[in-house]
Amino acid sequence: MCNSVHSKGRIYSTPRELAELVGGARNLVWQKKNPFVPWPEEKDWRQMDLCLCPVNLEATLSGAGLRWRRGDDPMEFFVEE
Repeated sequence: MCNSVHSKGRIYSTPRELAELVGGARNLVWQKKNPFVPWPEEKDWRQMDLCLCPVNLEATLSGAGLRWRRGDDPMEFFVEE
């Protein structure tokens, strides 16, 4: 299973979807290293339609001014209303 962000009954599972929650793609904070192994060197791993693994969710959510917590599953993030 990959990371997901839950907010107001919606589940965000791609960078494109998450960008809607945080005010645009410019507000996404990407991981410093490629989390996918193996991955073709010539292929960009910061794609908007992949899973949320390449996004630093803690930095992205906090940077957007959202209060959040991790779920029982550490790959689930819940935005507190």
